[in-house]
Amino acid sequence: RPLLLRSCIVVAVIALFAVSMYPLTQRDFYQVFMEVLKPEADREQAKRLIETAEKLQQEKKLFQSQAILEAAEQLAPKVKLTEMIAGENLVDDRDALSVIRKNASGSIRLGLDLAGGVEFYMELVPDENQPDEIKAQMESDFDHYRDVAIETLRTRLENENIYEAETAPSGSRYVVLRAPVVQKEEKLKLMELIGTSAKLNFRMVHDQTQALVADHLQNGTALPVGYELMPNQDNPDEPYVLVSLVSEMDGRNVSRAQVSVDEFNQRRIDLTFNQQGAVDFARVTSNNVGRRLAIVLGDKLYCAPNINQAITGGSTNITGRFSQDEAENIAGALNSGSFPFQIKINAVFDTDPKLGKSNIDNGIWVGLLSIIAVAVFMLIYYRLSGLISVVALCLNIVLILGAMAAFHCTLTLPGIAGIVLTIGMAVDANVLVFERIREELNAGKNVRTAVDLGFSRALPAVLDSNLTTLLTSIILMGVGTGAVKGFAVTLSIGILSSLFTALFVSHLLFDYLFRYTSFNKIKMLKLSGKGKFDFVGSFRISYSVAAIFILLTVGMLVFRGKNVLGVDFTGGTAVTFNYEQMVPQDAIQKLLVAKGYDEPGVTYKFDISAADSEKKVEILLRGDLTKDTADRSPMDTLESILNQAFPDAKFSGGLESSVGGLIGWEFTKTAMLAIILSLIGIGLYITLRYEYVYAMTGVLALLNDVLIVLGLYLAMGRTISLTVIAALLTVIGYSINDKVVVFDRIRENVKLKSNGSFKEIVNASVNQTLSRTLLTSITTFIVVFILYLGGGVAINDFVLIMMMGIIVGTASSMFIAAPTVALWQTRRQRSSGEIHNMKKAR
Repeated sequence: RPLLLRSCIVVAVIALFAVSMYPLTQRDFYQVFMEVLKPEADREQAKRLIETAEKLQQEKKLFQSQAILEAAEQLAPKVKLTEMIAGENLVDDRDALSVIRKNASGSIRLGLDLAGGVEFYMELVPDENQPDEIKAQMESDFDHYRDVAIETLRTRLENENIYEAETAPSGSRYVVLRAPVVQKEEKLKLMELIGTSAKLNFRMVHDQTQALVADHLQNGTALPVGYELMPNQDNPDEPYVLVSLVSEMDGRNVSRAQVSVDEFNQRRIDLTFNQQGAVDFARVTSNNVGRRLAIVLGDKLYCAPNINQAITGGSTNITGRFSQDEAENIAGALNSGSFPFQIKINAVFDTDPKLGKSNIDNGIWVGLLSIIAVAVFMLIYYRLSGLISVVALCLNIVLILGAMAAFHCTLTLPGIAGIVLTIGMAVDANVLVFERIREELNAGKNVRTAVDLGFSRALPAVLDSNLTTLLTSIILMGVGTGAVKGFAVTLSIGILSSLFTALFVSHLLFDYLFRYTSFNKIKMLKLSGKGKFDFVGSFRISYSVAAIFILLTVGMLVFRGKNVLGVDFTGGTAVTFNYEQMVPQDAIQKLLVAKGYDEPGVTYKFDISAADSEKKVEILLRGDLTKDTADRSPMDTLESILNQAFPDAKFSGGLESSVGGLIGWEFTKTAMLAIILSLIGIGLYITLRYEYVYAMTGVLALLNDVLIVLGLYLAMGRTISLTVIAALLTVIGYSINDKVVVFDRIRENVKLKSNGSFKEIVNASVNQTLSRTLLTSITTFIVVFILYLGGGVAINDFVLIMMMGIIVGTASSMFIAAPTVALWQTRRQRSSGEIHNMKKAR
């Protein structure tokens, strides 16, 4: 037993991720404010500003950044933060706040709901260089091309590891993009990334370019028809090049673009073509040997090299005077594709966190409470073994947060709930091991042997149950987009860290007990004795109940129609007001819900492109209320309601517009594809590890679970949103985990050639794993139930689905999956026996 080596591995892994965590949380905003003051700034005035901000923060439940901004406006004379904060290019007070945020930020990027970000209001303008027939097609099918532009934007942000951005249509020709970016440098980089058209063209240079350009510049001679004069960024000795207006080929067949440095230490962008692109590039270069080929990106000529010979290798490169950021932006834009439009950024806003401070605080405290509750349960039930599992869970938290920081993941409030849930599910591996240890002790093994056998015999079930979920998350990462991909990244991190701590670390801690203590007895509470319930025999009742619930789901979908879709799918109406005093977001949300508005969202934002950095509040309501034909517009009604409830805020200057859903058709297709592929992947894995009967049973049981949970959720009058999709994906991961454990015990008992029929073996297997199933469900349910009680409206839908998913998934493992395997396998055996008897009779 290489105890020292294993200890070094554990210490090294934990230390690596622990270092990545620092600083985990955002530092105190007021303290950082004092640290970044200019040397000549009035420190007494800064202290007065903080005192005023602290009072405002307590009175209005504001974030520290919001409180400082309001305090600066209230003090007389008005304080200009730009004159106090040390920084470059500080135009207004929001820039100064960006400097403080940068210095105060933690190691993990926070999402729009926790930290706010930036919002771009963009106009889509058809490209004038497109052929007339393409422009006409774009006008007639504008929505389709707009969705293509939105998905291109989403892909570009994902290349920057920003998965939690929100992109939606707004009005007829606009798109709103919100990203969890708070630092000024990141905003500028993002603006450049959005503005890069990525329209790559390869055009021929005129054979007499130098003479014609010189004659044109000196004598004003007209340029040849079909050519344009373009500045040459690559060669200062040749400032202009005469380039054909006709493109020989474009960049649609570029399969990969990456930044590299050549032997002269000059940056370049290496391009690799797909099969069609390689054929086209070979044709262009072979037909024009000896001529120059201009490489044009957007409206810029980057280089115009000479074609010395045909290039048939399917690759080339773009050279030019790139900065590192510019080269990376161009490569990223080429990889994500070009826009079918020109993107015109009309306005840029800073947005405050979408959730009120009280909501966020509640979510964090409830999350901590749920973890403590699980720890207490494990300590009471498993005693010393439970203590080992609690230590492993604490290390698991360190690994998850450290990995999120190291891989630049974005953390949202639902993400916090997901992490807590992952920790609750991580108990499953410990429970599997401990219950196996109990079985070995009951069989008469000594403690040390029982522990070793418990870990080794639980290993296949632990690996299979977690690897099926990991396979799902990998497929979701590869195919999914947006929030689906962000969810998959968090889920993958949680699974891998849970496996490491539950199997590797827990076993190591047991070995330390054996090595350095007189540990020779394991005490555990006992949930139940030897169960003898006939799960297979109750299949008719189980199937009937499941069928009723599935019919309920179908009926709800048919009856409610499009009304089952939430604002993420359907879009709604965005109403924007100016205000004088800030009102907590959750107070506005509660008021609007009481007035009958569906799913109101409240975001404070500041127009940083305006001279006076106007303060605005945007309220997003479900449904297109701009089509209201009543005498009083929805905007006027809303303004009246708000001013009556919050007179000091003085809402005014309303502006309303329809906003499309965050989830377009392209997103929906990729999400559906991801879910289908994940189910296929689960089926293939179980087929390889077990056989296809188990695979088909598992997939059918998962569909049963999702449909029943969805039906129950819709029956409560709820709607489907991005959060709901993430929750249903979590239900799939949790449910297959439970079913694989049951399948593993059935397979083990079959290999042991247990006495009795296959039905009896299945019944025995389910009863043997019953305590593990119930214990895992109880610990996970504790986490989810506490989150449901105190987590707030932001994660209510997520945890409600998970509560139902735990109950339905646990029940289906025992009453649907196991009986189906038994009945299917028995029928196969009977058919094989009948065939064998027929052959024997012949």
